[in-house]
Amino acid sequence: MVRGNFYYKKLGENIISHRKKLKLSQHQVADRSQVDRSYLAEVEEGKANPSVKFLHCISKTLKVKVGSLIKDL
Repeated sequence: MVRGNFYYKKLGENIISHRKKLKLSQHQVADRSQVDRSYLAEVEEGKANPSVKFLHCISKTLKVKVGSLIKDL
């Protein structure tokens, strides 16, 4: 496995964890964050390299700091 893929996978797991704590679906998070749901799914699966702006939008919706999303990377 390429090292970068590990980071993307862990980031996705962190987003899923925070999303599930709030009992939100991908659709709900995407709508509230004004991001594309299919792109959110790719990020959660570790298949995409999201921008800082994307992470900021998601973190606001999940009510956490961006640092919580990139924790343990």
